Amino acid sequence: MASVDTDEPDVRDDEEQVVSDETMGRIVTWGLVGLGVILLIVGVAALADWLSESNSTEPPFGAAEVGYLQDMIDHHEQGLLLSNTYLENNADGDAASYARDVILFQTRDIGRMETWLGDAGYGRGEPDRMAMTWMSTPTPLDEMDGMATVEQIDALAAARGAEADAMFFDLMSTHHLGAVHMSDFLAATTDIEWLATFAEAVSYGQQIEVVEYDQARERLGLPPRQ
Repeated sequence: MASVDTDEPDVRDDEEQVVSDETMGRIVTWGLVGLGVILLIVGVAALADWLSESNSTEPPFGAAEVGYLQDMIDHHEQGLLLSNTYLENNADGDAASYARDVILFQTRDIGRMETWLGDAGYGRGEPDRMAMTWMSTPTPLDEMDGMATVEQIDALAAARGAEADAMFFDLMSTHHLGAVHMSDFLAATTDIEWLATFAEAVSYGQQIEVVEYDQARERLGLPPRQ
C-alpha cells in the first residue's frame, strides 16, 4: 500500500481561508462605510436641531414649510408601516436589519417634525386633506410620491422569504425616492436655513438607503429593482 505524505500542505484549506479572509474584509469595509453614513446623517440632522433652537432671525413658517413637515410625517408613517409589515412575518429575514433602520431613523424624524410644528403653533395635518399643495401639485394623502397602495401592503404582509425581501426593497426604494423628491423641492425653496439642512439630510439619507438596497439585492441574488 502506498504511503501518504501527511506533511504536504492542504491547499484546499488554504484556499478556503483566503476566501474567508476576503469575505470578512468586505464585511468590515461595508460595515465601516455604513457606520460613517449613519454618523453623517445623524450629524447633519443634529445640526438642523441646533440651528432651529439657536437662530431666532429666521422667517416664520409659511405654507411650504408647514406643508412639507405635515406631509413628511405622514410619508414617514407609511415607511414605518411597510417596515413593521415586513418584520411581522420575516423578523429573521435578510431585509430585517434594513427595516429596523427605517423604524429607528424615521421614528426619530417624526418626533422632530412634530416638535417643530408644535413650536410654530401647528399640529399634524388633517387626515382628509390634500397633500403636496405646497408643491403646487395637490394630491390625495395616500397618493403622495412614493406611497404604496393598500394592495401592495397586503401583498407584502402575505410574502415570505426571498419574495418578501425583494418586495420590501422594491416598495421601500420607491417610497424613499418619493421622499427625496419632496425634500429636494423644499430644500430648494425654503428661506429657513435649518429646515433646508434637515430636508437635505432626509434626501441624502434616503438616497443612500436605496443604494444599499440595490447592493443587498445583488448580494442576495434577488432580481434588480423594478
